[in-house]
Parts: sequence; structure tokens; C-alpha cells
Amino acid sequence: MKDRLNKSILISTLISLSMLMAASLNGEISAPVQGPEMSEKPTKEQLKEIVIESGASCINISCHAGMEKKKYIHAIGVDGMKCDRCHELMTQGRHDFKVIPPETMPLCAQCHREDVIPPEGLKKTPPKVISGDEEYKPHKPFAEGKCTACHDAHSSNYLRHLKLPYPEGVYASYAPGIYALCSDCHKELEEKLSTPRTLSLTMFRNGNINLHYRHVNLAKGRTCKICHNPHGLKNTRLLNDTFLFGQRMLTVDFEKTETGGQCATTCHRLAKYDRYKPEFNFIKTEPLPGENATEKELEQSRKDDMEREREKAKKAETGT
Repeated sequence: MKDRLNKSILISTLISLSMLMAASLNGEISAPVQGPEMSEKPTKEQLKEIVIESGASCINISCHAGMEKKKYIHAIGVDGMKCDRCHELMTQGRHDFKVIPPETMPLCAQCHREDVIPPEGLKKTPPKVISGDEEYKPHKPFAEGKCTACHDAHSSNYLRHLKLPYPEGVYASYAPGIYALCSDCHKELEEKLSTPRTLSLTMFRNGNINLHYRHVNLAKGRTCKICHNPHGLKNTRLLNDTFLFGQRMLTVDFEKTETGGQCATTCHRLAKYDRYKPEFNFIKTEPLPGENATEKELEQSRKDDMEREREKAKKAETGT
């Protein structure tokens, strides 16, 4: 009887320990922090009163629990122990940090600049996307140092810690909203990707055939990153010279002309386009709805384009 009782106590103890360990691993044990009674949304001053114990993780059930629930977590803070790489303490042992400005580029460059050595202990090497090459023509938010315009610095459900949806691969079946990351700033993008013919929405057109639509609006549409680099390059329009396709690096040979351009890639043979004198290309494509523009319409579109370019130059000159 006594042996059965001891065995029962032992089993009960082991079960309790197992549950405790599971709770710890799942972040269900409160954080090793102390502080005043918090309201549902603590004030900045209340947060400063929290005492942070040495060696405590920032990610647990009481603090920043939402981070670990997302698909991608910034590698520098994945274990909650390296947060001070970005968040500088103002008062040792207190939840009081130096304010990070919107221009986060200098901070991000500590790991993501091409010529720096990242901190030890990371599971993956940080992508080197910040170049010191002065000839680069950067994407506007990148030029302004606002990395967090596109990226969530903590965690995200989207690849590369993006803030909004963007296709992960080089191909994507087009649907409204799949390029929400881009259209959040480029307000005309959805219309540009869903309009087969235009004489005004884009300069990337062959006559009135919208070549953005032609590339993207397909069951196997080409995503933006095949042609454009989201951070910056030496080329105009952020145009790539190469793009990664699986494990292979493929080329993009684009040449701009005064009224259009030409492109030869691994995707297709040499193709030319002209906004006012449409080019014929020996490439099999699906017919687009609508009619080709007349010569009169094309000539008028030339005048309209010139007027828009003058207005754009004027705004750039005056800063309006």
C-alpha cells in the first residue's frame, strides 16, 4: 500500500514538473520583472518604472508576447536577450530606452551594411542590403533612411519582416491586394496592374498595351522583384541587372530609349517597346481586351506625356 502511494506521489510530481516545463517553454510563465500595477495600456511613465532583472528575456507572456506568435521574428531579438543591440537603455535595470528616430538606417547598418560583421550567435547571417556605393540610386524610403516604412523591425507574418503582403516567390497569380506593400505608397499601382490598355497610367507601354499588366496580371505573373530592386541600384527605375531564380542568378539586359526601350532576359528573347510607334515582337502572348490605339491617339499621348513630364520637373525644381 505504501509503495503504491509513493509511486502515485512520484507520478504526480513528474506530471507537475512536465506541465511547468511546458508552460515555461510556451512563454506561459510571467516575466521576471517587477513594477507598479499596470493599466490595460500602460503609460510611458508607468513603463519606465518596470524593473528589468538581469538576464531576463523580453519575450514572455507578460512582455511582448505577440512577437513570438508571428511567422518571422527579427533574428537579433529572437531569444529576447539581444534587444539592447537596437534598444539602448537610458537607465540601467529599468524599462527606459532611448527613442529610436524614424530614420533607422544608421541603426540597421550595424548588421545590414555590406562591410560590417554581424553580432555572434545569430541563426542566420543578416542580408547585406545597405551599400556604401555613392552611385546607387536608392528607393525613396531607403534614401530617407526609413527602413521601417516597409519592414517591421520586430516580427511579421510576411517574409523579410515586411509590414504588408507581398509575394514570396518570383511568380504569383495576380489578385488585388497581393502587392499591398507597394500600393500602400504607390496609390495608382492596383489600377496600373489591372488595366490592360492605357495611354497615361504608365510609361512602360507599347502603344497602348500596358506592359506592367502584361508581365504581372497572369496566373503565373512575374513579381516586381524580378525587374526591380526594392532598395536601390545604379540603374534608373531601380532596374535589376540580375535576379535570383532558385539557386541560379539570371540576367536582365534592359536598354532605355527616348520613347521606350528594349529588354532581353532569360525570361524571353529580345523585346522592344515604343509608346508612340508600337513595336512588333516575335513573342507568343495572350491577346488583350480592347483595341490598339490609333495614330492620332498615340500622337496625342506623346503631347500629354511631355506635359506631364514638364509638370513633374517643375514640381521637383520648386519642391512642391
